[in-house]
Amino acid sequence: MTLALALSLLLGQEADKVQDLQAQLHAVVEKVSPAYVFFGNGSGVCISSDGYALTNFHVSGDRQGQRVRMPGGRQFLADIVGFDPLGDISLCKLRDAKDLPFCELGDSDALEMGQHVIAVGNPFLLGNGSWEPTITFGIVSALHRYMDNPGYFDAIQTDAQINPGNSGGPLITMDGKVVGINGRIDIKRFTNRVNTGIGYAIPSRQIQRYMEAFKRGGRVFEGFIEGIQIGECGDGRYDNVGEYGDGVFVSRVDAELPGGKAGFEPGDIIFEVEGYRISNANRFHGVVSNWPEGSTVHVKVRRKAEEKELKVFLGDPAKILERKRAMDATDLGFTVNAKMVVGPVAPGSAGAKAGLKPGDVLFRVNERRVGSWTEFRALLRPGAEMTLTVTRDGKDVELPLKVPRPKTDE
Repeated sequence: MTLALALSLLLGQEADKVQDLQAQLHAVVEKVSPAYVFFGNGSGVCISSDGYALTNFHVSGDRQGQRVRMPGGRQFLADIVGFDPLGDISLCKLRDAKDLPFCELGDSDALEMGQHVIAVGNPFLLGNGSWEPTITFGIVSALHRYMDNPGYFDAIQTDAQINPGNSGGPLITMDGKVVGINGRIDIKRFTNRVNTGIGYAIPSRQIQRYMEAFKRGGRVFEGFIEGIQIGECGDGRYDNVGEYGDGVFVSRVDAELPGGKAGFEPGDIIFEVEGYRISNANRFHGVVSNWPEGSTVHVKVRRKAEEKELKVFLGDPAKILERKRAMDATDLGFTVNAKMVVGPVAPGSAGAKAGLKPGDVLFRVNERRVGSWTEFRALLRPGAEMTLTVTRDGKDVELPLKVPRPKTDE
């Protein structure tokens, strides 16, 4: 075989690979673009046929009834169901949505550096008017990036171009799965925030772990281990704390708080949480924050010559109870029985101002069905405006409820 012929065959094979990649790209773009959601100043993605959508909290805030569009211009009103301001994620619900195109959440833990990904967004709001999103293509540049304020504790770094307006849009693998929600760029050029090859996405596995709490409604807090103080392994001020990279060591324990009750002891070296290797303090905080407050996780420690596994509750039970009591103290001026039938409504109360009447059957809040008083209360947020749907004289009636702030907030 001549050199020219060999070169020709090699170039032909490379051209075939490029064409195959282009075909893959066309297929995934056609699959995922219809699920994109245009928010007023950013992006989102629909993740279920009945209209659940994800975006950044800095895009959505906690506003109810904001107008959004899908490709082609179809309009919906979006209600914020659950949100995490520090983690910069909101779960929204599009009203009256059914049979919508959507993208499934994928497994961000399976990502590898160098893997191809696409970002779907609306950079600089250029898609407004035509209502068609922008697609950018790149690779996974790095994993487990730790940043604070907002708390991108376990971020995916990508060179797929992300600019203002892309925030809240999905990072997508070549099989069409959402592995991250794009939300942050750090670099300024000529005093403007523009992409310089570094963008960050919140990983899908973190979002999946928060999903149950999001669907219960209201603000969700990140997990942390209350009752222990940690230090970086290799810290020269301490003896017997290993080498940097071994993990983090426990320097202090409060026996009355979850850390103490889980069995941590001073000198323990934490090297693994729920199967994730802990190398330093940033990674420790990044992994633990992958679970919401109230979760329970398994932690592995080295204690002298032994390895031990501890089961620990995340968060401060006292603060969780305090927030629950504050919400329970919110006086709506009415209650319902086991069949969700409204009882007496106090004159001048939030329920009376909403137009509720005794005998109304409450069955929906902001397009979400409720079947018990507990489930209904879990959806309330002090100061929020919510739409109650009741059955009255055989007809469905929508009523606007302004949730009062509890007396403890005044």
